[in-house]
Amino acid sequence: MEDSELVFVEDRDEWTGTRVIFDITADGDATTLHFTHEGLLPAVECYDACSDGWSRCMRSLEQLIVTGRSQTGPKRGLDAIVP
Repeated sequence: MEDSELVFVEDRDEWTGTRVIFDITADGDATTLHFTHEGLLPAVECYDACSDGWSRCMRSLEQLIVTGRSQTGPKRGLDAIVP
């Protein structure tokens, strides 16, 4: 992963060297997304906040796919990537 600089933890670059993986597979009319953040472990200071953040992000992505709008609102967050 690119270098990071988290502002809410003592070790501001604890994400540096981790990997964010989106594994997308098709099965007939269905699509499955498996998301993994390798290196985001319970021992890492940001684990709780970052796990919650990724969970919100995935729920918002699902909402965007299903309804065309993410939970973050128009032109914010994931909606900003949809033309």
